[in-house]
Amino acid sequence: MQAYYDASALAQHLDSITLLAFDYKNPSRNPQQADYPSPLYSAGGRPINETADAAVKWWTDQGIQGSKIVLGISTYGRTWKLTTESQISGVPPLTAEGPGGEGAQTKTPGLLSYPEICALIPNPNQRATGHLLRRVTDPSKKLGTYAFRLPDSEGEGGIWVAYEDPDIRWG
Repeated sequence: MQAYYDASALAQHLDSITLLAFDYKNPSRNPQQADYPSPLYSAGGRPINETADAAVKWWTDQGIQGSKIVLGISTYGRTWKLTTESQISGVPPLTAEGPGGEGAQTKTPGLLSYPEICALIPNPNQRATGHLLRRVTDPSKKLGTYAFRLPDSEGEGGIWVAYEDPDIRWG
């Protein structure tokens, strides 16, 4: 980033700086590997510079007051299609075959809105069916939440989606 911004010169003229620290990974950039698109912190051998923490740290290291930084998060999920070659644990990164199917609202392959994701996650008032996803939270609280459904015996219907939800721990 330093090649583009003189952060200390900018800071005196700005009330806030909005960091869009998401979409480091998505099906357009790498359709064959499903992974967290917006990790909070580095973990599991992922690049440290592809995290929300690294983005905030860069600006604060340039002398920007933390109170001027607004961290933008995604309000949608990135999806990939799982195949029979995908690891069965669901733990990323894993082998994928392009973007997951489009949502009824988003109408974009590889993208689901938060309400579309919630409709695929079982809740206590819903009878479990085969089309629902298994939600997995990150116990380390470093990477984020994901949900997945393994493909059937013909290799169809598999999906993996990473998204932010209210259970994530910021700070």
